[in-house]
Amino acid sequence: MRRADATSKCVRWKETAETVVIGGGCVGTSVAYHLAKSGMKDVVLLEKSELTAGSTWHAAGLTTYYHPGINLKKVHYDSIKLYERLEAETGQAVGFHQPGSVRIASTAARVDEMRYQMTRTHWHVTEQYMIGPEKVQELFPLLNMDKVLAGLYTPGDGHIDPYSLTMALAAGARMYGAQIYNPAPVTGLVPTADGKWDVQTPHGTIRANRVVNATGFWAREVGKLIGFEHPTIPVHHQYVVTATVPEVKALKKELAVIRDLEGSYYLRQERDGLLFGPYEKMEKMVLQDSWVRDGVPPGFGKELFESDLDRIMEHVEMAMEMVPVLKKADIINIVSGPITYTPDLLPMLGPHQGVRNYWTAIGFGYGVIHAGGVGKFLSDWIRNGEPPYDLIECDPNRYGSWVDVPFLCAKARESYGFNNVVGYPKEERFAGRPTYRRSGVYDLLKDKSSMGFHAGWEQPHWFYKPGDDTGYKPSFRRTNWFEPVGRECKLVMEKVGVIDLSPFGKFIVKGKDSHKLLDRLFANTMPKVRALLQPRRSGRTARAHQDLLHGYAARAIFFCRIVLMLFSVLLLSCVPKPFFFNFF
Repeated sequence: MRRADATSKCVRWKETAETVVIGGGCVGTSVAYHLAKSGMKDVVLLEKSELTAGSTWHAAGLTTYYHPGINLKKVHYDSIKLYERLEAETGQAVGFHQPGSVRIASTAARVDEMRYQMTRTHWHVTEQYMIGPEKVQELFPLLNMDKVLAGLYTPGDGHIDPYSLTMALAAGARMYGAQIYNPAPVTGLVPTADGKWDVQTPHGTIRANRVVNATGFWAREVGKLIGFEHPTIPVHHQYVVTATVPEVKALKKELAVIRDLEGSYYLRQERDGLLFGPYEKMEKMVLQDSWVRDGVPPGFGKELFESDLDRIMEHVEMAMEMVPVLKKADIINIVSGPITYTPDLLPMLGPHQGVRNYWTAIGFGYGVIHAGGVGKFLSDWIRNGEPPYDLIECDPNRYGSWVDVPFLCAKARESYGFNNVVGYPKEERFAGRPTYRRSGVYDLLKDKSSMGFHAGWEQPHWFYKPGDDTGYKPSFRRTNWFEPVGRECKLVMEKVGVIDLSPFGKFIVKGKDSHKLLDRLFANTMPKVRALLQPRRSGRTARAHQDLLHGYAARAIFFCRIVLMLFSVLLLSCVPKPFFFNFF
């Protein structure tokens, strides 16, 4: 296959590839870069129009080590460490600024949230400090300090130019041997009998050992080529850029990035002006749900949506109150572009069930900070056969058929509107619930318990009794469910309890060597009593379980005897003889 690229040079397309990455944004180029750098020789990236088209090119480019969870902090860390060295490695400027960032607390609940996060920060190597108002003002001297109680300071945070980042990742991918073809829209994905893929384009077909879908808000279109309905939806995100602000221009060093959590916006320095982006409440934000119903317009690439300053005016006014110089600043640009959300705002990373060798790297609401770490994560997984660390919350298979379009829209609205709400432990979110997945006891229990949500199912978390403080009332201290849950634990220990396990997975394991597999998987061996598979023989199952328990008891007694004997030997060897004889 031959084609003319953007420079009119005739190049020969590869007809086979180890991995085909679909999508030329910051995530797709990062996956190609890491695979090629790790030694994979046949990596091809296909981009339908031009690199960065989609969500990447118009992103605000924020980078932060911070994440309220545990696992994704590793992704953030790997991204920033890559961005720090990428320019020197590739020779391509990336426009990386690291003035640090401060999350501002202006309520008592926010201070509690920051203290809670500080208890988790030492699980990682990144620095994070809780600071007082004086330090906050030092890092961002243009703040109105009247409402500032504290800040969560993360050195090393900042922002990067998304376009330059993507071009540097693409340059690095080519440098290590990857091929990047554009314009190259994928028109078909056909699985072969041996687990490979025929990736069809207008220029011909590439036979690939695996494909990686990294297509941003085109992820649903690519998924539909093989019968998948990936639960992703574009939302309208706006940010505002000002002209030069004299007070900013007069500063000796760059302002830290701030996140005003109560105002629900981020704000950073942009040259001699300011850039700030709000997250509207769920009833005001806009979904591009027509793209879910009808598909993304074929020609959409580097276009934007029409801006709507009125929709974000509440946040603009709060930003002006917190940063007074904004009141006199001239707005030179309002960017309104699509970013992709999943129902829980977490990306979908890894191999997808239902087909062989189909991987996803989609659903990024924060693609710039995730790109570098995700590329490394997926590359390590593909190359080594297992993930380098746990990212179970990003499993692409966590959604099922219960995720319909109304649920997807409701959860995307909630996730966007709740972007900066207080993050309590054991958080529950209720939009789109219940789904059609309801157990036989749901109607009986729904008014008698506080429900949790697991894999589409409603499941009782705790039960009410007369006089209890009912409802979902989270806290950083003892919640209203503390005493009731303690009561239930005591009841189960002393009497009996029943639990609805509908959300749990059920596996049927059968075959000649099924017991050998289970013996390897389980901590204990399976009972070797065939009666367990013949429940019609009265009493046999009960006797089998009784025999099994007797066997466990015998093992426990034997183990205790061994421990007692070893302890006696140790005692005889360590205790002085006079004391030993006196003791007896």
